[in-house]
Amino acid sequence: MNKPASSLQSTVIALMILTVLAVLPVSAQVPSGNPAPAITTGADAISTSTPSYYVTASVTTGTPVVGDLVTIFGTAAGDTLPTAVQIWVFAGNYVNVTTVPVDVAGDFSETFSTTGLPPATYYVFIESPGPNADFNIDLAESGGFAGQVINTATNSLIFNLTGAGSMKNENASQALSEAFSDPEVDDVYTKLTFHLSAPNTTAGSTTSATSPAQTSTPRSPPAGEMCGFALLIGGLAAVKYRKK
Repeated sequence: MNKPASSLQSTVIALMILTVLAVLPVSAQVPSGNPAPAITTGADAISTSTPSYYVTASVTTGTPVVGDLVTIFGTAAGDTLPTAVQIWVFAGNYVNVTTVPVDVAGDFSETFSTTGLPPATYYVFIESPGPNADFNIDLAESGGFAGQVINTATNSLIFNLTGAGSMKNENASQALSEAFSDPEVDDVYTKLTFHLSAPNTTAGSTTSATSPAQTSTPRSPPAGEMCGFALLIGGLAAVKYRKK
């Protein structure tokens, strides 16, 4: 007995479908919510990161008067922990730069006497080395202290803190901030100010923290800016300098 034509056609179609399925590649589906991992090769697979360096600092609270002890303390951090920070303090003709060690936790602290210092607003910078582990901004030492701020990589003069044509106070603070913000300088810094009053006065103290970027400005911080200072006993008009 012959099969109906329609039945025969159905059988042929079914065989054709099975043949097509047998030769097609198998494609597995990933369940919803569990996407297949992305795989990259070559240059696309290379990732880079910028080392994170920063420094923060604070000054003892209160209203310091001439003769008080003042403490600067803070923390420095980075992919490579610095062994020391450099603290700049200046006001008028007074300039003091000192190097303060950093402990294994990244903390530093220094206490200074203000006996004999002139009442004034003092500008304080804390400088921490970047990836190259060097202080890229420093004071020139050849021939004695002359208050010359230099770029140690190029040994070029940036500006003078003392002497003819020197910058003072707020102008010096701005110039030093710009020096640290140079793209070729990898140091990070923070800064603050404090007001040292004469005895029996009530002038308040002022602090501020900024970062470049610090400028880290990244290089600089946003950094919470770190600062510290070394104030040594000295004459009112004398220029002072100390490095440990």
